[in-house]
Amino acid sequence: RAGWRRAAHGLHRVEGAARTRRRVLVSVERAETEIDPVTRDALLTFAIVGAGPTGVELAGIIAELARKTLPREFRNIDTRKAKVVLIEAGPRVLSSFAEELSAYAQQALEKLGVEVHLGEFVTDCTAAGVKVGEKFIASKTIVWAAGVQASPAAKWLNSPADRAGRAIVEKDLSAPGLPKVFVIGDTASVVQNNGKPVPGIAPAAKQQGAYVAKVIRARLQAKPAPGPFRYWHQGSLATIGKSAAIIDFGKIKLKGWIAWWIWGIAHIYFLIGTRSRFAVAWSWLWIYLSGQHSARLITQKETMREEN
Repeated sequence: RAGWRRAAHGLHRVEGAARTRRRVLVSVERAETEIDPVTRDALLTFAIVGAGPTGVELAGIIAELARKTLPREFRNIDTRKAKVVLIEAGPRVLSSFAEELSAYAQQALEKLGVEVHLGEFVTDCTAAGVKVGEKFIASKTIVWAAGVQASPAAKWLNSPADRAGRAIVEKDLSAPGLPKVFVIGDTASVVQNNGKPVPGIAPAAKQQGAYVAKVIRARLQAKPAPGPFRYWHQGSLATIGKSAAIIDFGKIKLKGWIAWWIWGIAHIYFLIGTRSRFAVAWSWLWIYLSGQHSARLITQKETMREEN
């Protein structure tokens, strides 16, 4: 909905993530000088819709930021009293993980002070807050971490689409009737042999990209095409906060600080370039040891644009 899109911040692009970070920091800065207690509470309430890996990680980050990093930097407000609300329509957080890991994640969030609302649907979303069922939560910062509409590639190609708007593709990931056009990533609707859809995540998109490259190379070299695309699930990882994460490798399931370290190593490993890996590793190590998040700068130009 257009109104919801204006009120809630999305995270499906890097720009959206940066804008959300600025919004969180700007809200805290405004709360410092706000004299109306109702408005101040709304500024210090952060509503996150969707308890998938993105929503859970964001809720944990904001909670840790408010309770452990920012308190010493403000005089008129106690950021430890900030409210982080995580709203999920399903029966549990991180529903793609095993139930025991999902339960651990919820406990870790609640330990950080996050309010977890399960089985509740968002019925309205405005600049003043979010309506959950018949209950209204006043919040100046709403982040949409639930599902988003797929790109309109299916419409461009005039090809069939699933309920989410993703283009239904052939077994070689080409568009129906268009063998020279390939659709991959979360724009494509790919069904595995077990009948389950391929998840719209980066590892799946990377595998699809590598597969399409093989198909194109085979065609250019007049060689037999590779078999149908098959997705290899390498495991699921999610972080909740400092020293708290969960990992599901099928038969192997981990949680706690061991999972958190593995999660960090895995993310650093997949970065491009040794310099990037070293820089991120050093930054994360500093944050872990000092508890200080380095990215807290707000420029005047960005602040004004956020408010307008």
